[in-house]
Amino acid sequence: MTSPLRSERGELAVVRAALDDTYEILDELGRGGMAIVYRARERQLDREVAIKVLPFSLAFDDDLVARFQREARLSAQLEHPHIVPIYRVGRSGDVIYFVMKLLRGQSLSARLDQRTRLPASEVERILTETASALGHAHRRGIVHRDVKPDNIMLDEDDRCVITDFGIARSAAESKLTATGMSIGTPRYMSPEQARAREVDGRGDLYSLGIVGYECLVGHVPFDGSDPFAILMHHIQSPVPRPPLDHESMETRRVYDVIERMLAKDPDDRLQSAEDVIAALVGGGSREVTPRASAPGTAPIHVLGRAPASSAVLDSALDAGIELLKLQRPRLESAMDAGLAAGRRIVDANVPRVRSAAARADDARIQMSSALAPRLARLDQWRGGRAGRGGAEAGRTQLPPPPPPRRPRPPRGRGAPPPRFWKRAGSAI
Repeated sequence: MTSPLRSERGELAVVRAALDDTYEILDELGRGGMAIVYRARERQLDREVAIKVLPFSLAFDDDLVARFQREARLSAQLEHPHIVPIYRVGRSGDVIYFVMKLLRGQSLSARLDQRTRLPASEVERILTETASALGHAHRRGIVHRDVKPDNIMLDEDDRCVITDFGIARSAAESKLTATGMSIGTPRYMSPEQARAREVDGRGDLYSLGIVGYECLVGHVPFDGSDPFAILMHHIQSPVPRPPLDHESMETRRVYDVIERMLAKDPDDRLQSAEDVIAALVGGGSREVTPRASAPGTAPIHVLGRAPASSAVLDSALDAGIELLKLQRPRLESAMDAGLAAGRRIVDANVPRVRSAAARADDARIQMSSALAPRLARLDQWRGGRAGRGGAEAGRTQLPPPPPPRRPRPPRGRGAPPPRFWKRAGSAI
């Protein structure tokens, strides 16, 4: 069996051989389930770049190859100071790759690991810069769908840069994701994304609100080991409000904007990245830009109003039904396996149960046979005793009552000495 270290060295050797004419591979920066990122030097321009390579084990999956190439294509369409630029997309033999700018900072996730909570001013800057990048993508019909601290980099100038458009969707490429699948990271997923519904830019704003909540409070609002439970919390549980009474006015103001980004209904959120930036920079006005709605419908523009209880119940019911539909194949498989196991157990124990029942019947019959003569003699004895008692009832006399007991002489204070009392049968 090939060790993981030997496998990684083999991949690095293959990548170096395939790209050696143009790039000098220096070292590996990191790897995940969908890609490996190397630090390299571009020979012609003498600059360091990052090269993202699809793992060889996935190169035979057409869907994953299409997703990898779509990430490069969508990222290349976006030219924005807060979106990582793509320099080149290519394929050399078995190596499928794209080249992007090398960011010499750290991810927002790494910063949160170091500091847990960030000041309100820094959170406001991160939200503003990230919202600016998302708004640029949304105006071009591209939704990121996986906004989280791991995909927000902080460069050497501490500017936010969005990376990893691996599951992004363009309006013109809506068929690339199967219907009924929830794609994303559960802790940062919007309610409509958790329901496997169509997601627009407001879903990215919800995920960005979760990121802001984590930066400001120190943890995400919904967490746990069960992704299904986390998704249900995003769908129907209110966002827990942290204690902010002793926090600064700036912290409370930033949290108010985050709270408006985390509304369950997309129509109740801030409707665009521009609205988020205006609320953060302008102090958080209660009015937001109306979103174009279908003819005959009236969009909701006033935020902070709780929906009616019946609407909440209907929404929770719909969410539960949709999630059950998603889990139906797994549940049916588990039920079939359970029934099959039950049948096997019953079939294996039927002879034993029948044998035990037969032995119990034999023991009962033997016990009844052994006790029958004794029970008959006991009935005869009871009948004879009852007959004698009835014949002697008339000759029986009750004994005389006992004589009354003589009272004891008083003792204690005020009682005469015992010698002055007459004893029974004596004279004074």
